[in-house]
Amino acid sequence: MLWVVGVVFSAGLLAPLLFLGAARKGIVPRTVPAGYAVAIYPIALGRQWLPDPGDWISWTLAAVVLTAAVHAVLLDTGRTPGG
Repeated sequence: MLWVVGVVFSAGLLAPLLFLGAARKGIVPRTVPAGYAVAIYPIALGRQWLPDPGDWISWTLAAVVLTAAVHAVLLDTGRTPGG
């Protein structure tokens, strides 16, 4: 179970980069990848920076990563299949 959480968080760290690709294609505004980068990366690095970060960092990072995942799913539902 722990490795699944690790994979999900690793993929979540790629969310700003994936949304940057979507912004370049005009699917989302350019502020979306910037917003996710400002939210995800400092939180992920906060565990190393803070002397005793506690569990709130893990829960906050999980909430932001899940928000990015839901946002990506909602973007995909509005598209019609090509062909």
